[in-house]
Amino acid sequence: MEELKLPGGTGNLAAHDPRKTLLIFSPDLNLCFCLSMLFQDRFHVVTSTSLAMIEPLAVEETADVLIVDAPPSERLITQLEGMHQARGQVPVILLYAYHARGVALDRAIRSHVDSVFYKPVEIPAITRRIEDLLPR
Repeated sequence: MEELKLPGGTGNLAAHDPRKTLLIFSPDLNLCFCLSMLFQDRFHVVTSTSLAMIEPLAVEETADVLIVDAPPSERLITQLEGMHQARGQVPVILLYAYHARGVALDRAIRSHVDSVFYKPVEIPAITRRIEDLLPR
């Protein structure tokens, strides 16, 4: 996998940035943009609309916290398990719109994430949770 490069420089971007790194996945480009704008002053933020692009970063010790905007699914559980096995526990915050028909998956995913926030989300609550999950 290629390293993220600094503009005009070389090396891994996270290695040159003393801020903690948030990885944000959402299929909604607007949500990626909004979360990036909200957190960019405090964290190094990497966003993607493809979970496949985020997974390698999450397992290569680039991420301090992973935010996933996706409804619980068997596939998502499998992906989170794979990330956990590859690196250990990267704190995960899950954002999604709750549906009563997904109660079983809602319960199942909770053992694979550190927090669940139902949409619409409260940014101050997410910010507090990120700070709680970050290594000190």
